[in-house]
Formats: sequence, C-alpha cells, structure tokens
Amino acid sequence: MAQRAVFVRPALPGTAAHGGSRGVLAGVCGAAIHRAVRAAALTVSVSAAAAVLAAAVSAPASAAVRYGVEDPALAARIDAAPLHAFTVDVLWRQARLADTKAARSSTLEVLVAERLLAASARRQWGEAVLLTGQGVGYAHDVALDDQIAALLRNLYRDQLEQTLAQLPGGTLDGLIVGEPVISAATLDAVFGKPGALRLDYSLSPAQVEQAKAVTVLSYRLPGGGKAALSLYDVYRRQNVQGRIALHTRQSGALKQQARQALGVAAVLDWAQARFGAAALADLRQALSDQAITLAVQRLHGIGTDTDSGSALLDRLAAQADMQAVRAYYDQHRDEFRRIEKVKARHVRTDDEGAAQAAYAALKGGMDFAAVARQYSAADDAAHGGDLGWIGASGKTGWLQQLAFAQPPGTPSRPVRAPVGPHDKAYWEIVLVEQRIDGYQPPEAESVRYVASRAIARSTAIAQLAALRARAVREADIELNRSLLDAPLRVLEVAP
Repeated sequence: MAQRAVFVRPALPGTAAHGGSRGVLAGVCGAAIHRAVRAAALTVSVSAAAAVLAAAVSAPASAAVRYGVEDPALAARIDAAPLHAFTVDVLWRQARLADTKAARSSTLEVLVAERLLAASARRQWGEAVLLTGQGVGYAHDVALDDQIAALLRNLYRDQLEQTLAQLPGGTLDGLIVGEPVISAATLDAVFGKPGALRLDYSLSPAQVEQAKAVTVLSYRLPGGGKAALSLYDVYRRQNVQGRIALHTRQSGALKQQARQALGVAAVLDWAQARFGAAALADLRQALSDQAITLAVQRLHGIGTDTDSGSALLDRLAAQADMQAVRAYYDQHRDEFRRIEKVKARHVRTDDEGAAQAAYAALKGGMDFAAVARQYSAADDAAHGGDLGWIGASGKTGWLQQLAFAQPPGTPSRPVRAPVGPHDKAYWEIVLVEQRIDGYQPPEAESVRYVASRAIARSTAIAQLAALRARAVREADIELNRSLLDAPLRVLEVAP
C-alpha cells in the first residue's frame, strides 16, 4: 500500500483546544475527521469492494437463500449466525446520503456477501496477514471504533446533542471525574526526552507497561459505567503523527487526544444503551468484514489503493507466457498504438513578444509557412520552418518531443525552451501537418509488461470472484423478507 500522508487530528470548535469539550461529542466524527470521511467512503459504497465483486460475477452466486427470518430485529441468518436489522439500517441510511435511490436490498446483499467472503479470507490467510501493511494508519479496532462513532454521529446527531446537553455543564467535561497532572519526568520515562533523535516512535515493552500505569483521565459514562484512560490507551489510538505529537510534547496534544477518545467512548456507550450490545457488535463486525474485503481486494491487486503492487499480481504476471501475451495483443491491439513519425514545421523566436505576435498571426488565419518566414529566427525560416519527417526511433530532442505531443493541424501555443540558467532563452511554435500511426511490435518488452499485467489482473479478479461465489454458494442463508425493497441481484433465492 502506498503510504498515506500523516496528520494530526484537527482541533474542532468547542474542543479542548478551543476552550471547551462540547464539540468532541457533538462532532465526534470531526474529532477524527479524516477517519469519519473514510468511514463514510467505506460505508456509503455499499460498497466499493462489492462493486468489484459484483462486476466480477455477472451471474447470481447460486446460494440456497430462504426467507425464514421473522424476527424484526434480524435481517438475516448466515450459517445460523444473526445479521442484525440495525446494521442494515445504519449502512443503508448512510448509503442514501450519497445516493437517494440506494436500495436496502442491495445493502443487505452486500453485507451477506462481505460477511461470507471475510470469513473465508480470515480462514485462508488470517486477519493479521490481511491487515498487515497499513502504513501510517490506525490499529484495526481503533479504526472500527471511530467508524462506528462517525456513522452514528452522522445519523443520530440530534439525539446525541440532547444527551450531551443533559451532562453537567452541557459539555463532555461533565463525564470527567478525575484528570491527574502528569509530570514531565513521567512523560520522559515513557516517551524519552523530547528532541532526541529517533528512528521510530514505537514503545518498548517496558515503556508500554509504564504507560499503562499512568492515568490520563477517569470518567463516568452516561450509562453509569466508570472507566479510565491510561497513557497507553491514548497512545495506541494514534497514527504515526499522533504518536509523534506525544513523543515531541506538542502543546495540548495529550489532552486533546484523550478527549477525542472519551468522545468516541461516549458515543459507543450511548449506542449500546439505545440499540443493545449485540446490535452494536454486529455493526462492528460488518465494518470489520468490509475492511477485510478491501484487504482481500488489495491482495489480488484490485482497487485504488494498490500503488505498492501485489505479490499475487506479480506472480500471475510472471506466469503469462508469450502465447498468452500475443493473444492479448491481438485482442487489444489499439492499446499498443504509437506514433511512428510526424511531418512538422516550427517557428523559433528570440523573445516572447515575437512569439506571441507570431501566434496571433496564426490565430488570425495566416499560413504557417508564411509566419515562419516572417517571424522565425531559425535557419530553416526561409523554407517555412520545415522540419521534415521526424521518426520515433533514435534519440529525440525536446522540439521533436513537443511535435510528437501535438495533434495534427493545430499550431501549439508558444513554448519556452527548457534552456539552462546561463543559456539564452527562446520560444517555439510547432505545427504537425501529418502524423503516421503504427503499433508497438508484439515482442516489445513494453507490450509484454502491459499485457502480462492485464492478464494477471483478469486472472486475479476471476480468482476473487470464484472465492466469493464459493463462499456464498456453500452458505446457508435465511433472509427477512420484510427488509427487501428491490429484487435480489447477487443472491439467488431457492424456489
């Protein structure tokens, strides 16, 4: 995975960094705003992962799907395990924020398919392997907490605001029952001296134990549960930059991070009291399944977050022989078109003013050769700036490259030559009069690379589709008919 840019969570109006804490709960999505956006992107998709899977399998998965669920709290039973209606409702409502035509049935189908695919993937590769290489991201459980809080805050804003208003002072600080002062010596013992040269910002086992023994704040949740946040609790909720903020003692970082963690805990406590622990755990499972599904896609080199490549794709590409490459080449020849040669003219001027005057004359309809004879400072001006035929083979200068980049029949705008700082500047206008296109030879290394990667990606998609189809086909799926608002598209209902 390509490394993502790191950042410190922004301080929001009303948070500790702004003199209050109301915004931490009232805007708990914003307390980790990038993760809230990511959560919305993941859940609104219903999902991006499902789109790839659905596209990979045009036919139904041929599962033995029955309408046997009558409990209104359940949307389905998958191999006898419940899928809660609450989970479907939350993710469907979130999807409708992006697409008002999103169907609840589609959300349900995606959740069933993702749950089965994720379970199969966990058995085959293990969750640790699938979630390895998350770059500068967050721990999986922390990301899930934040995604759930973001979703609930987005959908139940008014109810959460009412809960917050009932706290002492009407702010999140009303939950705090203790906030000990942590000495610089204690922080030094855990994080080391600020300013020290570091290769990484992880903690040793001894430092972890020390951090666990330091209480940052203690609190009592609206549901009555009393708990505390240790320094380690706060630390492990951070990405790389958040941890750097702790190591370098950025002003107010620890206090703000602790309140963000408290805000998430308060939302989860509110949700558990309102919807029940089982429903909340099921939503968490669905988001985890979604993350695993995306990880399986990355493993197969599918999706947008594959800049660092895929070992599976590399292996499949290496297995593509010349016969397969040639077959792909024959079927997709237009992908390998190239410019063989161009016939071009140019105008070269020693200053930009002359270049603009020449360009204005061309725009006014003056013949290019005539403009070259009048304005060009090049030796070929008397010949109308004729460059003749320029071939693609061999070494080409920047002017030839500029000619290859131009569409035929349209003069380029004046372009300043890429000369050195001590060289005299000049400007060029280029006209391509004719262009001859051809094709890269099938034995070219560039053809082999492109074709083998395309073959590998097609094979990987087929393998992933087969994995998903097998997982669905072998499952025992019961649905709650009352939740369906459109015909099923992925799952096949048994007669």
